[in-house]
Amino acid sequence: MRQLAADLGLAPGTVARAYRELETAKLIHTRRGAGTRVAALPSGPKRPDPAQLARLAWDFASAPALWAPTPQPS
Repeated sequence: MRQLAADLGLAPGTVARAYRELETAKLIHTRRGAGTRVAALPSGPKRPDPAQLARLAWDFASAPALWAPTPQPS
Protein backbone atom coordinates (compact mmCIF):
# COMPACT_ATOMS: atom_id res chain seq x y z
CA MET A 1 0.00 0.00 0.00
CA ARG A 2 2.87 2.36 0.69
CA GLN A 3 4.09 2.08 -2.88
CA LEU A 4 0.60 2.68 -4.30
CA ALA A 5 0.20 5.70 -2.02
CA ALA A 6 3.56 7.07 -3.20
CA ASP A 7 2.71 6.43 -6.86
CA LEU A 8 -0.61 8.26 -6.48
CA GLY A 9 0.76 11.03 -4.27
CA LEU A 10 -1.59 10.09 -1.42
CA ALA A 11 -1.13 9.42 2.26
CA PRO A 12 -0.81 5.71 3.09
CA GLY A 13 -3.78 6.02 5.47
CA THR A 14 -5.94 7.23 2.58
CA VAL A 15 -5.08 4.18 0.50
CA ALA A 16 -5.64 1.87 3.48
CA ARG A 17 -9.05 3.44 4.09
CA ALA A 18 -9.99 3.01 0.42
CA TYR A 19 -9.06 -0.68 0.61
CA ARG A 20 -11.12 -1.11 3.82
CA GLU A 21 -14.14 0.55 2.20
CA LEU A 22 -13.83 -1.63 -0.90
CA GLU A 23 -13.61 -4.73 1.31
CA THR A 24 -16.62 -3.61 3.35
CA ALA A 25 -18.57 -3.17 0.13
CA LYS A 26 -17.44 -6.67 -0.88
CA LEU A 27 -15.86 -5.36 -4.07
CA ILE A 28 -12.41 -6.77 -3.29
CA HIS A 29 -10.93 -9.63 -1.26
CA THR A 30 -7.56 -9.17 0.44
CA ARG A 31 -5.47 -11.97 1.93
CA ARG A 32 -2.08 -11.45 3.54
CA GLY A 33 0.56 -13.00 1.32
CA ALA A 34 -1.89 -13.60 -1.54
CA GLY A 35 -2.66 -10.00 -2.47
CA THR A 36 -5.92 -8.33 -3.38
CA ARG A 37 -8.42 -9.59 -5.92
CA VAL A 38 -11.50 -7.98 -7.39
CA ALA A 39 -14.63 -9.78 -6.22
CA ALA A 40 -16.90 -11.59 -8.64
CA LEU A 41 -20.00 -9.75 -9.77
CA PRO A 42 -23.16 -10.61 -7.85
CA SER A 43 -25.38 -13.16 -9.56
CA GLY A 44 -28.61 -11.18 -9.42
CA PRO A 45 -29.69 -7.56 -9.63
CA LYS A 46 -29.34 -5.60 -6.41
CA ARG A 47 -31.42 -2.58 -5.56
CA PRO A 48 -29.25 0.38 -4.56
CA ASP A 49 -29.49 1.67 -1.01
CA PRO A 50 -31.19 5.11 -1.24
CA ALA A 51 -29.29 6.45 1.78
CA GLN A 52 -25.95 5.38 0.31
CA LEU A 53 -26.82 6.93 -3.07
CA ALA A 54 -27.79 10.20 -1.38
CA ARG A 55 -24.53 10.26 0.60
CA LEU A 56 -22.45 9.51 -2.50
CA ALA A 57 -24.29 12.18 -4.51
CA TRP A 58 -23.74 14.72 -1.73
CA ASP A 59 -20.03 13.85 -1.47
CA PHE A 60 -19.62 14.10 -5.23
CA ALA A 61 -21.46 17.41 -5.50
CA SER A 62 -19.60 19.00 -2.60
CA ALA A 63 -16.11 17.82 -3.58
CA PRO A 64 -15.36 20.63 -6.09
CA ALA A 65 -15.99 23.19 -3.35
CA LEU A 66 -13.13 21.65 -1.38
CA TRP A 67 -10.74 22.11 -4.29
CA ALA A 68 -11.70 25.72 -5.09
CA PRO A 69 -9.19 28.33 -4.02
CA THR A 70 -10.18 30.51 -1.10
CA PRO A 71 -11.08 34.03 -2.29
CA GLN A 72 -8.58 36.61 -1.14
CA PRO A 73 -9.74 40.03 0.06
CA SER A 74 -8.99 42.85 -2.36
